[in-house]
Amino acid sequence: MSLQPRVPVVAMDGTPLMPTTPAHARVMLRDKVARPLRNKLGLFYIQMLIPVGTATQPMALALDPGSKHEGAAVASHLQIEATAQVNLPDQTHKKMETRRALRHARRFRKTPRRPKRFNNRRHGRRYWIAPSQLAKVQARLKAVRELCKIYPVERIVVENVRHHPKLGKGAHFFSTAEIGKTMTLLELHKLAPVTVVESKDTAVWRRQFGFVKIHGSRRPEVFEAQAVDAAAMLMGTTGCALGSPPFYVFTALRAHRRQLHKAKPQKGGVRPPYGGTSNGTFFRKGDWVEVTTRKGRLRGWVCGLPTPTTPKIGVAGADGERIAQFGPRQVRLLARAGGFAWKHIALIGPQPGLATRRKEAIGASSAD
Repeated sequence: MSLQPRVPVVAMDGTPLMPTTPAHARVMLRDKVARPLRNKLGLFYIQMLIPVGTATQPMALALDPGSKHEGAAVASHLQIEATAQVNLPDQTHKKMETRRALRHARRFRKTPRRPKRFNNRRHGRRYWIAPSQLAKVQARLKAVRELCKIYPVERIVVENVRHHPKLGKGAHFFSTAEIGKTMTLLELHKLAPVTVVESKDTAVWRRQFGFVKIHGSRRPEVFEAQAVDAAAMLMGTTGCALGSPPFYVFTALRAHRRQLHKAKPQKGGVRPPYGGTSNGTFFRKGDWVEVTTRKGRLRGWVCGLPTPTTPKIGVAGADGERIAQFGPRQVRLLARAGGFAWKHIALIGPQPGLATRRKEAIGASSAD
């Protein structure tokens, strides 16, 4: 039996169904019995426009938590349907420092202020984590929820992060991933039954199936960097095959929220407001758009809004770096902001020695 990538399917009411082959999806779209859609992760799926059966087969989702990158994979009883690497937000602590500096600076100027809203030393809830860690947990859970909306996931496999924070090199990365573990497991239990596996079991499965993981701080965005552990956990717990699943990279967008004012005053001591996801125009920061240029068309995400001084729209790529600024007439809206940027990297089954060659290439480039 040939294993090929399949297209997710949902019912008329949004209930996830079993995925279908691309050929069947094209036939249903041609016959107008389904319509094409994309979720907030940019994954393509189809929604049925006629009543169909809701019987599904068991599917599982695996999650490999990390401090900066997450590995995720979805599998049926036959094969792995999709693999992904989720890049978590890492600028929250710098934004908190900037906000604290602006707040402290206001104390030495003659400016009105509001009274405090709460006592920062007494949190009204039993379980509390820092804002920088909360942003990572929320991005992780959002990616899992979006996958569960288009796949009938009945089981979630999570690798247990356990490491002593005072022992070993790089222990602070493990402690960072361990901080939000309790909240992550509590929320995952609301989606499906959770199975926790140890990291040593993941290593055994990785060697058993011939996977090689790439380690290091400058790892490329490839399957062997983070998603390989999620695939090994699924193959070890469900007994499915690897197949030829697609590999995606989801990056949490950096949202520049509204600040109190700019850090440096302009002429006359004026401190205008700064930031925000919208300014009254049609586009918003994070919107997925298509730009038409003389050289062709490109797609990206809005990172800058037009102003009276700069009436152009900034567009960034999947890595968050701005490509250029374009006129409003060149930009066409494709989808509203979903919180993630994405890119698709094809994965054509296991290739012997591929991860080893990539690892050697990374070592040579870092040595240069």
